[in-house]
Amino acid sequence: MPIYLYSKPDVILAIGDSEFEIEAHEYTLASQSEFFKAALRSGLKESQERRITLPEITKDNMITVLNWLYRVPVETYYAYNMHGKQPFSKETAQALKDIMQTFDFLQIKGAGRDYCKFMEQSLKEIRVGSTGTQLNAEDAESIVTQLNELYKSGASISPSAMNNLVDEITRGYSNLGDDSIPQNFIEVFGKLSDPDGKCFRDISVAYARELHTRLKQQRTINFSEY
Repeated sequence: MPIYLYSKPDVILAIGDSEFEIEAHEYTLASQSEFFKAALRSGLKESQERRITLPEITKDNMITVLNWLYRVPVETYYAYNMHGKQPFSKETAQALKDIMQTFDFLQIKGAGRDYCKFMEQSLKEIRVGSTGTQLNAEDAESIVTQLNELYKSGASISPSAMNNLVDEITRGYSNLGDDSIPQNFIEVFGKLSDPDGKCFRDISVAYARELHTRLKQQRTINFSEY
């Protein structure tokens, strides 16, 4: 049984620029976060006062981090409106970016892998012009931002999900002659200030695989004409 289930909290976290405080357990924090380990076990003022002030972190993001540390099932970070979830909205991308940066600031590893499941599911549900999630040109910035943040955290997207994304990016151009979607993705990737190399590698492999498939199809069509 985890120690925090039967022991009293022994650390106070003062969050943001308000007076909001959260009680937690040193064992849970320090065993999973290098930041908390340094603050609580290296003789600093915080280790004596048992109080850590975190003005850089918002209340919502700190609760999200604590839920993960205490093994509460991860909740979707997607923004919602009256029509349902918005996996590729700017609000969703910013929410994930803030969460991942909070984990990074606190030097906590592994959370990105749990958040990948939401992104993977959404990428697999993309369908241009069908009943699935509609992919639009304006989605490019949000998708690229989320992919890059997840990869920077040490996570990665499965080849099947990445392949589906690339397939749907190119499908609109192939079927409708609309190059706005691939063009937007190219522009957004080109403007990334802190691109993750593994993210670029995986999407490049997916693009190469898609190109190879389409070239084979074109060759088959050409041969059939003779």
